[in-house]
Amino acid sequence: MKFFVLVFALLATSSFADEFQNADPIDWSTVKPIVFFRKFWDDKAPELRPQESFFENYERRAKQPNGRIVGGQIAQPHQFPYQVALLTFLPSLNGTGFCGGSLVGTRTVLTAAHCVDGGSHGTSIFGAHFFANANEPNQRRIEFTSAHILMHPSWNPALVQNDVAVIQLPTVVPLIPQVIRAAILPTAEMTYDFAGEDAVASGWGVFSSDNPVVSDVLRYVYDNIITIPQCTLSTIGIAGPNNICMTGTQNRGVCNGDSGGPLTVRRSDASMHVGIASFVVASCHNTLPSVFVRTTSFLDWIGANTV
Repeated sequence: MKFFVLVFALLATSSFADEFQNADPIDWSTVKPIVFFRKFWDDKAPELRPQESFFENYERRAKQPNGRIVGGQIAQPHQFPYQVALLTFLPSLNGTGFCGGSLVGTRTVLTAAHCVDGGSHGTSIFGAHFFANANEPNQRRIEFTSAHILMHPSWNPALVQNDVAVIQLPTVVPLIPQVIRAAILPTAEMTYDFAGEDAVASGWGVFSSDNPVVSDVLRYVYDNIITIPQCTLSTIGIAGPNNICMTGTQNRGVCNGDSGGPLTVRRSDASMHVGIASFVVASCHNTLPSVFVRTTSFLDWIGANTV
């Protein structure tokens, strides 16, 4: 029997971190793709829950190398200076999930709600290319707790609606020219849908659902933004006006590990943040759209909670 499943872009892995475990306080052996925790699906609509083979396949393949954002290419170090890596411990799953995020203030990270929902504590990583290497030049890490996490009040995990959260870090992020800086957000008067524009998504996500391993270095993928009606149709009505979608032509898009990360378009030779990676339909490796939260739909809330 066929089933419909959303693949959340949240993932973590321990497959490549052994080299750094002596120098790194993070216990990478406890980190696991959140979508492969069976309990993660308990508060989702029953029709979205994957079949048992989904979990079994991960358990067979999780230690294989060479994961990457689907259809993407390796970024230059610091090509995306607003990019953040997030590791959040989720007590209900007894594991740590890995996500992306964007620096949007002096100590505020914008990410997806499903990345941090129920999180007790975590680590935010800035200026990273190979994020598991604690000795990487210019890499900065800041710890946070549940007290620093703010979920959008209308976040609905069952329907994947209003998938937005911010982390108000306890200390200011050390900005470094060309290495660490805040993302440029749209202005309130930007009410158009960006359809037809080229967009870029970045993250450490995996290659495909069949090879669920996080990338060792930051990667990116580009494609066109499609209209809201096109996106709604392609996602069987799940995506709506508060989402923005990138077409999945030639199997390009986000996957597990990219959740919370940025979608940007070019404005005046700069990258402008227009979306937060949320989910893909059925599997990562297909031609269906990647679905993001539409930044312009939440500007007031983001602005009110940015410090």
